[in-house]
Amino acid sequence: MGAIRPRPERRSSWGGFSRLLRSEKFSRRIETYRPVFEARQDAFRRQGMPQVFHSLEDAIERSSALVGSPQQIIDKVLRYHEQMGHEVLALNSDGVGLTSLQHRATLELFQSDIAPVLRRQIPSRAF
Repeated sequence: MGAIRPRPERRSSWGGFSRLLRSEKFSRRIETYRPVFEARQDAFRRQGMPQVFHSLEDAIERSSALVGSPQQIIDKVLRYHEQMGHEVLALNSDGVGLTSLQHRATLELFQSDIAPVLRRQIPSRAF
């Protein structure tokens, strides 16, 4: 069994479909992810793929990226549920651009502050 680590302080979160990042200020969350977003945009350009989003802010606004406070993330997922009726949310947790501690902290935040609310708000039907 590994050593028990102290739990990081919870404040707010940054989320992306592939990652969540917590930081005190929204602008800091965006700036932490900007290099990863831009690297992916460059890779898409090199492969000749069309640019869907003209900036990170545009991607946050119009894409499925989960960026914001836990409540903002909850609100966005609930809007999607209302529009599409889905009951399953798939999150890739690759942690690109995050330290191991940031990655773990964001997953813990999602599990403790976001997932329980979504489970209550979007009950799962038996298939």
